[in-house]
Amino acid sequence: MKYLVTFVCGLSLLCPSASFAECVYGAKDKTRYVVLDSHTIMLKGGYGSDIIVKTFAFIYSSSEVTVLKDSFCSYDSAVLYVDGEVADANQVTKIDQ
Repeated sequence: MKYLVTFVCGLSLLCPSASFAECVYGAKDKTRYVVLDSHTIMLKGGYGSDIIVKTFAFIYSSSEVTVLKDSFCSYDSAVLYVDGEVADANQVTKIDQ
């Protein structure tokens, strides 16, 4: 058991991004979005910081995107609705202004 605890603690030091997922709040307050690439959008406008959401879903400049959750973290499920399909958030980043 001692070795397992040591291994897990050492792994969390080597991979800090895997240990802590970033969370965002107030995503439904955003008034528009910008497609950054085929899997990434930036939610803009409204109150608070802009939010970047990366997903496995394909997002095009002509896509219809709806935010389903107001608060969510990286690796959360059912965060966006993209062209009639539910999309998960793989990575979430808050852009401080």
